Amino acid sequence: MSSTFGSLTTVKLGIYAAQKGLDVTGNNITNINTNGYTRQRLDQVSLISGGSDRYHSQYNVRVGQGVLVNGVSQLRDPGLDISYRKSQADVGSADSWLAGLEKLAGILDEVGKGDGEQDDGLILNQLNDLRDLINKANTNGIEGYDSLIRQSADTLCDLFNSAAKDLAELKTTFEGYLKQDVDEINSILSQIQELNVAIRNSDIRGDEGLELRDQRNLLLDTLSQHMKIDVTYSMEDVGGGLMVEKLTVKLATGDKNKLIDGEFATKVSTGDEQDGYTVRLDALKDMDGVKQNPNAGAFDTLKDTDLYGSLQSLREMLTEKGEYSTQAEINNDKDATVKRGIPYYQMALDSLANEFAEQMNALNQAQGVTGAGGLFMNRDNPGDKITAGNIAISKDWAEGKVHMLSSTDPNAPSDDRSNLARFLEVFSKEHRIDPSDIRQGAVGSSVSMSFEDWLLRTQSTLAEDQMGTTAKLNNYLTVNNTVYTDRDSVSGVDLNDEATNLMVYQKAYTAACRLMTVLEEALDSLINGMVV
Repeated sequence: MSSTFGSLTTVKLGIYAAQKGLDVTGNNITNINTNGYTRQRLDQVSLISGGSDRYHSQYNVRVGQGVLVNGVSQLRDPGLDISYRKSQADVGSADSWLAGLEKLAGILDEVGKGDGEQDDGLILNQLNDLRDLINKANTNGIEGYDSLIRQSADTLCDLFNSAAKDLAELKTTFEGYLKQDVDEINSILSQIQELNVAIRNSDIRGDEGLELRDQRNLLLDTLSQHMKIDVTYSMEDVGGGLMVEKLTVKLATGDKNKLIDGEFATKVSTGDEQDGYTVRLDALKDMDGVKQNPNAGAFDTLKDTDLYGSLQSLREMLTEKGEYSTQAEINNDKDATVKRGIPYYQMALDSLANEFAEQMNALNQAQGVTGAGGLFMNRDNPGDKITAGNIAISKDWAEGKVHMLSSTDPNAPSDDRSNLARFLEVFSKEHRIDPSDIRQGAVGSSVSMSFEDWLLRTQSTLAEDQMGTTAKLNNYLTVNNTVYTDRDSVSGVDLNDEATNLMVYQKAYTAACRLMTVLEEALDSLINGMVV
């Protein structure tokens, strides 16, 4: 049994707790629309005397001494944080990849759809135009058509060049996107490092620093879009038996390299096309640039299996070659042959241009026939491999020294057009297209198909990749939204709950004040009522 004056202390603690509860509730309500804000809760415990109590000894009755407010905490579910950040990485990966595929489609739709409609695409339409002119020459004779055929072939080369240029420009664009992604990651890592230091100092002062933790959690959510991460919390002794929280962030894949370790953080960098846009992590350093481990190397090189999220998708859009991959690339990434980025579609277009030029050039070779010679060449380096980016009509054809041969027989009659028929067959027959013809060491299997079918195959491959990635993204978004809703139901501010808390704390405050009045009256009776 506590004394009457002790009861006043109990009431005072109750009023204080109710007031703090109202403060916390008010803070929750005013931050209902604050991005990243986590609902706060008043932590309080019942206060019981730790020593002997003569009243308890005499009457065998012990009464608590009120309530003690021991802090304010956040309502968070670590498991939901992990699930949400994993789903963020999935969304970031699929979204960045789909953005690249859509930009590729914008270019290749102009190349050739292969659907038999009028909007087949510029290259396919031009191939058909060239075939129609050769067909007319085969019917009516080459005279009067040679110049038209040359002009059509020149236009076809220009279209190949334009498509290759567009793909090269798209690659440059994605190099910029990759740099932006890296810069954003480094900015996030730097901000988390600063917040870790600020939170550590708050813990030392006995301040929860909840708003600082909200800012850090929001940054961790954003970082998880770029990279799949593991976030762990531990306690660190800062001296004198004082323990403070320490946050560590690691990559969740591969060798699980550290990105953040308390006050230490890394920086991300990427190479260029020559080194395959390799991603590297600098050694962990504090805000003064001092290494965590003085013996650590300047950086760690990450493998494909270490990366995920938007960073890896942007990188793979610049590196993945599908069936044009080498064995070394497959050894590094077992899925290399089914990943198709910008280089794959560049090489697919190169395969078409190269095979077309070689077939046409081969048919225009003949001993002793006037006008024989190559029709197409490498514009930049004559004699080297022909690609979509460098294909051009030969200098001799442009100058009229070479023309399309009606016949390869020097003794053939003037109406012999057998070779023109062979030229026509080039457009319809199947050709062996081998990835190794374009890229040395490519392990993809060769295929046999017509030029139109090759364009159709390229387009359908891209369309399938788009459909598959879109389906993945939609599934990831569904999971992401579900987890976000679940997390928000725990961490987000609910006005109904806060309204209930307002009434609870208001009634507690009122009741404590009423108890104070009762005790005051009792004391008055005790002190003044006993005066004779």
